[in-house]
Amino acid sequence: MFSQEVVTQLSKGLKQLLENCDSVNAALIATVDGHMVTMEQRGNYELERLATMGCSIMSLGDTITSELKMGNCNNIISENELGIVIFMHINDDVVLVSLTTQKNALGMLLTYSKKCAQDLKTLVNQ
Repeated sequence: MFSQEVVTQLSKGLKQLLENCDSVNAALIATVDGHMVTMEQRGNYELERLATMGCSIMSLGDTITSELKMGNCNNIISENELGIVIFMHINDDVVLVSLTTQKNALGMLLTYSKKCAQDLKTLVNQ
């Protein structure tokens, strides 16, 4: 779907997300059909399955907001016992998934993830 040059630039964007926000433990970009494009992480997470599940969750969010006539689903936040996972559209075809193990880092994770998604949108729309 993307050239190697674009994938390299997307990886750099994810690295920058992790560098700019210490709260982010991992981030990935996946296509809406669940294929991993690229990922960056601190630690050792099984992110391949998260790519598939993240796209399914975003699809469900899109369906719910459509049924409720609430416009487009921008992001989904999963707050858990041991952290937070955010799923958000970069565009109609690509999803950004980011996670933190810091329960009090929702604001930071959301803010930096939104900025990352906006920055990467230009690359994926080429």
